[in-house]
Amino acid sequence: MILWNADLAKRLACPDEDKASLPLLIQEMLRTATRSRIEGLKTLAGEAVAAKNHMLSCGLRLISEGMSVETLEEVLSIYLAVSPESGIEFMKLCIYAETLVSIAAGDSPELTLRKLAPYCGIEKSYALLETLESQV
Repeated sequence: MILWNADLAKRLACPDEDKASLPLLIQEMLRTATRSRIEGLKTLAGEAVAAKNHMLSCGLRLISEGMSVETLEEVLSIYLAVSPESGIEFMKLCIYAETLVSIAAGDSPELTLRKLAPYCGIEKSYALLETLESQV
């Protein structure tokens, strides 16, 4: 789990309108997590090539190469700490980081969903959990 401090938490602030795109991103991340569980971690190398975000691409490659969960968490924490992003872009990075750590830890898609849903906000996360749990 990413260690949060006041600065990182402040950088997550963004309007609810921006958060509207997060359920689709979370669904995409759940598909990646599910695929890695079914087809194996080596398939993440191909996902890394297709990833549009540098941190996501790098993290997927590190997992496919066998990096430990603890080391991956440290790398991602540093990436988040030094990232200049804020608002919705920072929130997306956090979702990528949480997903990567969940994949590396071998978490079930249901557990990964429970980790990611709160990024949508309290009210939306409940609806997202209900909707996606029926699909997972």
